[in-house]
Amino acid sequence: MDGTLRIETAAQITPYEDTHKKGATTFNAEQVAEVLKILNEEGLDFHAHTVGEQASRAVLDGVELARKELGDRFRVRVTCAHLEIQDDADMNRFAELGVNANYTAWWHAGCIGGNPYEIWCGILGEERANKMYRCKTLWDTGANVAWSSDNIAYGDFSSWNPYLGMEIGMTRWINDKSLAPEISRTVGKFPAPDQEMSIEEMLLGYTINGAKQLGIEGSKGSIEAGKDADFLVFDEDLLTAEHEGFSHHMPRDVYFCGKKVN
Repeated sequence: MDGTLRIETAAQITPYEDTHKKGATTFNAEQVAEVLKILNEEGLDFHAHTVGEQASRAVLDGVELARKELGDRFRVRVTCAHLEIQDDADMNRFAELGVNANYTAWWHAGCIGGNPYEIWCGILGEERANKMYRCKTLWDTGANVAWSSDNIAYGDFSSWNPYLGMEIGMTRWINDKSLAPEISRTVGKFPAPDQEMSIEEMLLGYTINGAKQLGIEGSKGSIEAGKDADFLVFDEDLLTAEHEGFSHHMPRDVYFCGKKVN
């Protein structure tokens, strides 16, 4: 739906602080609604890159339009990914419209290493820099929030590690204890502290919530009778482990469909 914040192509409602431009979306709300109606006919889902506040708003508006027209016939699973900036007025709409929110949790230390807060203040202004990656706020509305690992940094595959995502989701800081690309280390915690997640929330976002986003919660995402017995065994209790350095965890045993595969 849009570009990135660093090169100011992510679509915004409020202009960028330095250039006073807003970026642009690929589709407007009406066009999103038309795409959704086609997908609905074909039985397909909709997953969009939505970094800026206007990008996710266009998707939410499009879903609202499509739902009004199709009513109970609407069955597209809609996901907005990344959600680096969201407008206050849209925070409750994900739960209301049944739109999944997918965050790349290891970005929640500011994404760019060094002192990201200073950089984002220059690009977005102080008020919006303090409102980036508001996953906890969205979680508390009852929306389905799931986690992903989007990009690798200069060929360093450690950023794909879900345990890094869990650590940064809990700490909003990549430091010397983190198993992360050196270039991504930050000088301190990224605002806001009230957006730090618990380990329970991080585990749910990587398991059952992700399964719900993909429409496979009937067989995946939790340990229940009748589901595929996919699970991991750890030497340490993840629920009580230290948050900083959590990224170094590795499973001792891996099971798929009840069979040990390691």
